[in-house]
Amino acid sequence: MSEENTERDSSDFIDKVTCDELAAAMQTKYRMALGERRFVVEAEIKGRGVFVKVTLENPERSFHYPVEARVLYEKEEMKSAEAALFLINYIDTYFEEFLLEEDEELFLPIDWSDHQYEGVNFQMKGQIHNLKLEELADEWLSRSPAD
Repeated sequence: MSEENTERDSSDFIDKVTCDELAAAMQTKYRMALGERRFVVEAEIKGRGVFVKVTLENPERSFHYPVEARVLYEKEEMKSAEAALFLINYIDTYFEEFLLEEDEELFLPIDWSDHQYEGVNFQMKGQIHNLKLEELADEWLSRSPAD
């Protein structure tokens, strides 16, 4: 793909409003299983890849689950926006299994792992964090012994 096509492709890429709409759709779809948790969807182009992150988190930040996916969209003969929507759709399918079928016991590797779906090769990773606890631990460790 030429540099001009890459620039045009990125100008057609999904924006924050679209990401927010997709997060709201997931929120509605899974509302019975979410409690106070909410979805945040992010997408960006980095070099020749499309990167998507869908995070499920609660307000206290004691549950923070970013699920990330990436694909070399040109290699897969996709436009960047198409690739982003493909990845978000796949992550949505993952969360459907995670929330509704596997009782939140289905986990992804914490490092990038290869996946294939509908003939498209891509990578995913995810890890549940307790950011509130991590912040408290960092605060505790940063205190000097005299405190």
